Amino acid sequence: MQQPPDGKNVLRIFPGPPQPVPLHGLNLREPLRPTALARGDQSRAAKPFVYTNFIASLDGRVSLHDPQTSKRIVPRAIANARDWRLFQELAACADSLIMSARYVRDLPHGVSGTSFPVSVKPEHDDLLQWRLAHGLAPQPAIVIVTASLELPSLVPLVESGRSVYVATGNAADPRKLARIEADGVRVLRVGGGARAEGGRLIEALAEMQHRTIAMLGGGEVLHALIVDDVLDRLYLTLACRMLGGLPSVFDTLLTGPVLEPAARFRLAALHYDAADPASDADTTDAASDAGATDEAADAAASDTNATDAASDAGATDDAASDVEQLFAVLDRRRD
Repeated sequence: MQQPPDGKNVLRIFPGPPQPVPLHGLNLREPLRPTALARGDQSRAAKPFVYTNFIASLDGRVSLHDPQTSKRIVPRAIANARDWRLFQELAACADSLIMSARYVRDLPHGVSGTSFPVSVKPEHDDLLQWRLAHGLAPQPAIVIVTASLELPSLVPLVESGRSVYVATGNAADPRKLARIEADGVRVLRVGGGARAEGGRLIEALAEMQHRTIAMLGGGEVLHALIVDDVLDRLYLTLACRMLGGLPSVFDTLLTGPVLEPAARFRLAALHYDAADPASDADTTDAASDAGATDEAADAAASDTNATDAASDAGATDDAASDVEQLFAVLDRRRD
């Protein structure tokens, strides 16, 4: 197979013909909305575009039990800087980031204005500038999905200037809701019971003119979005390694009842990454974040079903530096 000419490129396999393309900016150059939506189904094109992003091993592990923290984190064997860069690009495209309450509760350093993407590290300054150039807010809004409403104080996040929302059901505890609203957080009641519903959540965000919505973490949250047919795209990094592990110590992408019928996806793009990121000075985030220097990376590791945001936090300073991987873009099929 043809190899990328240097460590900063990946090989575009599909759609063809195969050709090397730069890693940096890959998710900024690709159109977020499927072409078929833009020119065909106008009812879908008028709705928010909802996407999520995972890194997984060949045997489907997105997290493993970490004996050092007693939490499930993205496996050290597959966490890497190049995948982290693409995750940051996807976060940079979003009007809002959806996440589970566990993601927030388990922040190692507590809640602050730098707890979530987009990273404010110098190597990601281009992404912050990209947002401003495209008329987006300096940082995406934060949307926390919770039934229990068990959350730490969100005041530091509100004071940082971000828009912060808590999404829950109509049966949520009114006393807890009052405390959350007193912190300056807006509550979205988007479910008939205690839980938020995927479709109603996206409708509520659409009413606030959120056009691109990224889901960061939570297998149950992802299940809710798929069941209500509001997830449009999956960005899946497939690391070419097998990890094993008993069912009690690992997670896969989705948590919830069997989907009937199965959710179908169509391959939209595929890139091959054979480069050794240890030699790539522009993609060293995984090594530094793995050392627990970036709250955003640390935070993501704590989500049991953490998505790609956890890739750095799931590692230590020995984060994988030679991961051969495929970057797949899969659009939801509705035909």
